[in-house]
Amino acid sequence: MKYFSLRLNRRNFFLRSGAISALGAMPGGQRLAAALAAKSGTDSAKVYTNLGLRPIINASGTYTHLGGSLMPPEVIDAMNDAAQHYVPIRDLTKAVGERIAQLTGNEAALVTTGAAGAIFVGTCACIGGNDPEKMKRLPFTEGMRNEVVVQKLHSTGWIRQCEAAGARMVEVEYKDQMERAITGHTAMIYFLVADKHFGQYRDRLDAPGGKVSLEECVALAKAARVPLLVDAAAELPPPENLSAYTRQGVDLVAFSGGKGLRGPQNAGLLVGRKDLVEMATLYQSPYSGLGRDLKVAKETMIGMLAAVERYVKVDHAAEWNFWKSQVDHVKSVVDAVPGVETGYVPKEVTNHVPRLYVKWEERAFNFSREECFKALQEGEPSIVALRTPLGVTIVTWMMAPGEERIVAQCLKEVLEKARRSAHLRPPRTAAELAAGFGMDNPIDEWDPRGDGLVRQYPSD
Repeated sequence: MKYFSLRLNRRNFFLRSGAISALGAMPGGQRLAAALAAKSGTDSAKVYTNLGLRPIINASGTYTHLGGSLMPPEVIDAMNDAAQHYVPIRDLTKAVGERIAQLTGNEAALVTTGAAGAIFVGTCACIGGNDPEKMKRLPFTEGMRNEVVVQKLHSTGWIRQCEAAGARMVEVEYKDQMERAITGHTAMIYFLVADKHFGQYRDRLDAPGGKVSLEECVALAKAARVPLLVDAAAELPPPENLSAYTRQGVDLVAFSGGKGLRGPQNAGLLVGRKDLVEMATLYQSPYSGLGRDLKVAKETMIGMLAAVERYVKVDHAAEWNFWKSQVDHVKSVVDAVPGVETGYVPKEVTNHVPRLYVKWEERAFNFSREECFKALQEGEPSIVALRTPLGVTIVTWMMAPGEERIVAQCLKEVLEKARRSAHLRPPRTAAELAAGFGMDNPIDEWDPRGDGLVRQYPSD
């Protein structure tokens, strides 16, 4: 296996060194200076640069393949404190769960191994309950109530967590089909909140979601006395969602811990009905059985608690306004490039944070969206944007303050250079320019090369 070194040319080094010094002297600039220094391969970033990897500026959002979010100091401090002591894990699981339930306004809560882990143990609880014989048999569920009803548009790769628990998925599209699908074999209904976040209509207000609303699913579940599990992995913010779904009558809700909550990325939350959450607890470590590999460290539990405690106290309006100001800055800079169109992505659809799409007449620029996405990654510093049908999309909420200025300037330079040099590249048709454009987070498949990331580490 070959190794490689990352190099800065002399001009970039001195430009960025000067910028870092100047920013450090500005009010509030010390955090940005530290962030830029880290991106240059100094300080904490050495844990990555020593491996031949280059830290990025995250202009994409809380995506698993980028590491989720960055934990705030209070979360890291709590985890460091937790690492200094032993405590019985069963008791810690219960104590942390009760505290998080109190903070979030739910009957019960459980720290899990991500939202995926929450879906898995929640499904286990709905199929096997706390029956010792059934628990031992999972995921071999023949003869049990093992069917999980799911809408066609909600049938993504994430239902594999249900299947791993032994569920047999029953796919429906319309309300009357769902009513007929709920039988004596039904263990659970699965509902994906982010159903408008995929496909060609992604991020548009007219995106076609599932044909059975959450309110209708709640009513059907209650009438049939069948648990309803909501996958709300990325639905924070808004903070009200921590209890909004259970207030509507949902039985179980899965959240990611390492996205909007900014807890450990390997953590999640299962909240909802106390009896179901308590049963779900039995399907992950330290208990033996199907979920023994779902080990939640004491440090992770305490970190998740600290993240929730922080989240319920944050001034979310002020935070949103700050993210919006960052997006506004990027828009003002990029709008100066002739032939470029920018616009705000509707926050009402999902991932409710300010986002900006950027697009241009690709034939006039002779430059594709995928080429722009790649150029930003290969630049200095490396920037990873988001790819959606609306175009190259910039998301600022995971950036350090001031990084939006770097992103804006780099994107402007990439587009200006492409416009100036259009005649130097062989002309391509609109279809040829669009052919290579991927989309982040496809609904029904997982492709290890589909994320569009430039590989930093060579493979055999």
